[in-house]
Amino acid sequence: MTDRWVLIVDDDHEMALAVADILRSGDTRCELVTCGASALEACRRFSFDVVVSDIRMAGMDGLELMAHLRQMQPALPVILVTAEGSIGGAVEAAKHGAFQYLVKPFDGNELRGVVDEAVARHPRSLRASPESLVESGMSELLGSSAAMMKLREKIHLVAAASSPVLVMGETGTGKELVAQAIHRCSPRHARPFVTVNAAAVPESLLESEMFGHVRGAFTGATQTHRGLFNEANGGTLFLDEIGDMPLGLQSKLLRVLQSGEVRSVGSGRLDCVNVRVIAATHRSLPELVKEGRFREDLYYRLDVISIKVPPLRARKDDIPRLATTFVARARERAPQSVVSSLSDDLVALLSAGHWPGNVRELQSTIERLVVLAGAEVAEPRHLDLVDGELGLRLVTGTDALPVDLHSTIDEVVHAHVEHVLACTEGHKARAAKILGVDLSTLYRWQQKWRPNGDRDPAR
Repeated sequence: MTDRWVLIVDDDHEMALAVADILRSGDTRCELVTCGASALEACRRFSFDVVVSDIRMAGMDGLELMAHLRQMQPALPVILVTAEGSIGGAVEAAKHGAFQYLVKPFDGNELRGVVDEAVARHPRSLRASPESLVESGMSELLGSSAAMMKLREKIHLVAAASSPVLVMGETGTGKELVAQAIHRCSPRHARPFVTVNAAAVPESLLESEMFGHVRGAFTGATQTHRGLFNEANGGTLFLDEIGDMPLGLQSKLLRVLQSGEVRSVGSGRLDCVNVRVIAATHRSLPELVKEGRFREDLYYRLDVISIKVPPLRARKDDIPRLATTFVARARERAPQSVVSSLSDDLVALLSAGHWPGNVRELQSTIERLVVLAGAEVAEPRHLDLVDGELGLRLVTGTDALPVDLHSTIDEVVHAHVEHVLACTEGHKARAAKILGVDLSTLYRWQQKWRPNGDRDPAR
C-alpha cells in the first residue's frame, strides 16, 4: 500500500529520474514534472506529502514555485536542491519557508532522511481542519452562479459518504474536477486519488491496468504490476468515460464493486481493497443499457448517487472570473507573454458565447490568446489570431440568430447586430468595436431599421 506521495520538480529530466530512483520504495510513490507551472497544476489536482524541487530552473525557479505553494498549501513541506550550494542560498531558502536545503550531488541516505523527517513532521492528516478541507477541496470549482452553488452543496453532502458516485455532464464541463473535489472533501483526502480513462487505454491493456498482473501472466509481462485498485486502496478511484468500457471488463468491475476483492491477471490470489469508486461519462448510460452496450446491473451499482455538472452556457455569469483565472494560469505556462488582461469588450463577447466545448474550450481559447495576442490587453480583434471564425461563432452561437434559409442579407445583419447589442447590454461603442464597424455605421443601420426614424441617444 502506498503510504506517501512525493512530487519531484526538475527541468533536467535525468536528474528528476535519479531523485525518484533514490526515493521510490514500497511505501513511496513519486510524481515527476519538469517545470514550476506543471508543479502548481499537479498540486492543485493532487495531495502530495512533500515536494522536492530544484532551485535553478527555466521560467519559474524553485523559490518562486515555493512562494506560490506557500499560498496554496502553507503546510506542504518543500525541499530545495541545487548544484550551487552557498550560505546565502540556504538563508534565502529558509526565508521563503523551505523545509530543507540540499546541495547536489547529495547522498541518497541524506535525501531519504530529510524526506522521512518532512513527512513525519507534516502529516497530511494534521494539515487542515474539516472546514478548510471543504474550502480547499472545492477551490478548483470556480464560479458563484446558482448552478455552481448548487453543485458545491451536493459535493459537500456526498463527500462524507463512501457510496459510489456517477458524475454526468458534457465534454469539457469539469467532471474530473468534481471527482477530485469529492475526494479532497472526504475522510479519504489523505489517501491516493487515482484516475483511469476507459476510453484512452487499449482494451487489451485496461484489465491489467485496473487490476494488475503477475509476472508471466501474458507475453511481455516481465514483472508483477500493481493495478490501480491496489494503488487507490484507502482512497478514491476515478473511472473516467465509463461508458466506453468494454462489456467483458464491466462484469469484472461489477464483481470488484460487489465483493471488494481484486484478482490480478494470472494470479490465484484475491486482494481485499477499500476503494471509493467515482465514475464519469458524457454519454447516456440508460441509452447504452437499452442498446446492450452497458450492463444494467453495473449501471445501478454505479448510480447510487448521481451528480450532473452544468454546461458553461448554463452558468455564463461565471465566465468573467473563469477568464481572469485562465489568463493567470496561461501566463504561468507562457511567462514570455505580454498579455496581462482581457478588455471589457472581449470579456463581454466571451460571456455571450455558446461554448459547445464548455470550460475546456474557454480555457484553451484564452491560453491561445495569451500566447498569440501580442498586446498587454487582449481585444476582440485578437480573436482572429486564435481562430478567424471564432468571433463570429461567439456572437451567433447555435441558437442566437432567428433567421433561416429564406432570410435576406439585411435580415441576417439586423439579427446579428441586435444580438451583439444585447450581449453588450446596449453599449453601442462596444458593439461597434465587436462588429468591426464605425459607430456612425451602427447608428445608420439602427436608423434604417427603426420604423419611426427616431434617433437613439448614444451610450
